[in-house]
Amino acid sequence: MQKWKKRGNGAMSSNVTDDLCRVCDGRIECAPTAILLISLVHTLYGTIGPKPDYFGKNRANLTRQAKGQEKYPHSKYQEPYDIEYDFVVVGGGTAGCVVASRLSENKQWKVLLLEAGPEEPKMALIPGLTSEFRGSSLDWNYSMRPKKGFCRNRGGKGCEVVQGRVLGGTSSINDMAYMRGSAADYDEWAVIGNHGWDFSHVLPYYRYSEGNYDKDISKNKLFHSTQGPLDVGRYPYADYNVDVLLSALNELGYNYTDINSRDQLGFMRIQTMSYFGERVSSYTAFIEAIRNQRSNLDIGTEALVTKIKFLDGDEIKATGVDYVTNGTKIRVKVNKEVILSAGAINSPKLLMASGIGPKEYLEFLGINVVNDLAVGSNFHDHVAVCLPVIKLGKTSTNKKFPEKLKDISQYYMKSNGPLSANFQVVAFLETNVSDILNTADIEIRFKGHNSNMYYSHIDMCVSLLTPKSRGQVILNSSDPLYGNPLIYPNFLKVPADERKLLYGIQEVVKLFDTEVFRTAQLEFDPRPILNNECQDYEKVSDEFWLCIIRYFSSPAHNYVGTCKMGTSADPTAVVDQKLKVYGVKNLRVVDASVIPKITRGSTAAPVIMIAEKASDLIKTDWY
Repeated sequence: MQKWKKRGNGAMSSNVTDDLCRVCDGRIECAPTAILLISLVHTLYGTIGPKPDYFGKNRANLTRQAKGQEKYPHSKYQEPYDIEYDFVVVGGGTAGCVVASRLSENKQWKVLLLEAGPEEPKMALIPGLTSEFRGSSLDWNYSMRPKKGFCRNRGGKGCEVVQGRVLGGTSSINDMAYMRGSAADYDEWAVIGNHGWDFSHVLPYYRYSEGNYDKDISKNKLFHSTQGPLDVGRYPYADYNVDVLLSALNELGYNYTDINSRDQLGFMRIQTMSYFGERVSSYTAFIEAIRNQRSNLDIGTEALVTKIKFLDGDEIKATGVDYVTNGTKIRVKVNKEVILSAGAINSPKLLMASGIGPKEYLEFLGINVVNDLAVGSNFHDHVAVCLPVIKLGKTSTNKKFPEKLKDISQYYMKSNGPLSANFQVVAFLETNVSDILNTADIEIRFKGHNSNMYYSHIDMCVSLLTPKSRGQVILNSSDPLYGNPLIYPNFLKVPADERKLLYGIQEVVKLFDTEVFRTAQLEFDPRPILNNECQDYEKVSDEFWLCIIRYFSSPAHNYVGTCKMGTSADPTAVVDQKLKVYGVKNLRVVDASVIPKITRGSTAAPVIMIAEKASDLIKTDWY
């Protein structure tokens, strides 16, 4: 199919209907009015662009070269390099942009940031369009291995995986929620031996990043700051249903709270990484303003890193990386450190492809083992169950086409209106089987079904914050270097995970008994969730809801744990408390993969905190 070609006058390619329907991918009805609407948005803000082509016409040759070197990922001798830097940051995502920005503050250090995706497009800044980036060229388009116990509504496809492939990473395509988690999360990290990672030590790094412009929140100086580069606040627009949901939660007896302060339990109108109607990604916060001012910072986009290079002497140390761009392999020498920030799926993939990982499997693949570590294990995520069962009566946000055009104009001129927001209401609940008293096990979000802007149903998304089940990420044996990694999530393997989700669903459906819901004519509509064997249950029992959980469970896209931070006595640990890879000098991992146990809430803010703290650790080692 013909790709979009933006012309000088902003026109699209001739086959505009097919192009736009391809981008819609079934998420928006491809009616003429929808086509015109999306065409206008793309004319104003540009296109997403095609999938990066790293190889050009040279893929076969590059693959032969890689296979020829597979048995020799490290050498006793220095190999020739094309360019030289003090630090190379692999992955320009949520963590990588922070690290590159902070290290380049030292003008004496030459820093290279390599990102496999393109520059962040203007379209990514529109909050109302976040759902359109899933499955686009800004996403790695991975999927999990299918199992019958979860994600059953996807048939044999396996769970969808959303992972940003763009400068800014997943922070450029996610829902923008700013959630730190509970203080108990970090205290647990410290208890298992990660000294310096308890809440009292990480809180200053949260404040160091945060530029909170919400006056109601930022007045709490103990927990918040207004001085950091990461803008945090509420969206400038909220439709009527936001107030309905907040009032209904209040009627059920939950407390309105700042979830990023002392007490996470309760509900709030969510704080986001945004600035008055525009997304603030890790790129826009930490890189965009300084990239043209620092001659010591170079950024390479559409650059796929394929190997970490090692020198084998008295100690094995990282000396550089190989990457492919525009059909050419480039080798970079690193004088100080390679910093791996490719995320909880691609960081373990690159480590294993370079010889760091489970010895038995790497030898099976013919990869020479640099160090035998549990890379790829401890994979976990918040398991979510999203049910489009809230049917709107008089508060539907669907509009006629002329009104939608006015909304686009309003956003273009004032950054306000429906396009300036997405989901806004969140609640944190403690279950009756909580491991730690007064901490949350369940998060509940409310989203417009199939659209952040115009909808007649609302999804109730119940997420498990404290999963016990663990999976793994391994290399694809048919193509370890360039093939998609294999992701085995093992969701709901531990029965306690299902029980907590069941509790969360049973709590949230109590909203339908509130006077607020009845007055606003919000009704329970089971039809969207009954096109499966769950319809055979005669009553709404625990067994019915467990059936629904297995069909509608899905990842919340907060993947963590695959390069676990832990002590040397922990056989599942990959990095130490300074995020250095065990057994290798000059190599760190700085991203969500180091998180030993997932935080209670979206992981974007914790990953930025980790990158801030890691930057200080790196500076301390090299000053």
